[in-house]
Amino acid sequence: MNGRFRRVALGVLLALLVASAGCNAFDDGPATNLLLVNNDDQRHDVRVEVLQDGETQYTSEKTLPAESQADLSSFEGSGEYTVAVTVDGTTTGRTHEFGSDDETLSIGVQNDGSVIVGG
Repeated sequence: MNGRFRRVALGVLLALLVASAGCNAFDDGPATNLLLVNNDDQRHDVRVEVLQDGETQYTSEKTLPAESQADLSSFEGSGEYTVAVTVDGTTTGRTHEFGSDDETLSIGVQNDGSVIVGG
């Protein structure tokens, strides 16, 4: 029985290896670190949403002290998305192409309350 158990176990292992060949089931894909930067001398309540075809894929909210920055949780995905940034109730949407490699996306709140995504 011991020999039969080994053959069955090896057969199952081989089947799993063949079935998963070329599959990145354990890889969540590219992750984009989101860095929120407040360049203003005022505190701001900020909400960041990432949308694809009108569907929300990611949401994070922070209250940023004046002239500060904060890391948000990472966004996992690649392709073209809309990044909607709401600063004190006013929303700005920008199209952004998330790459296929890990990266950092900077989202800046300017002195006049306007928003820069990237750059």
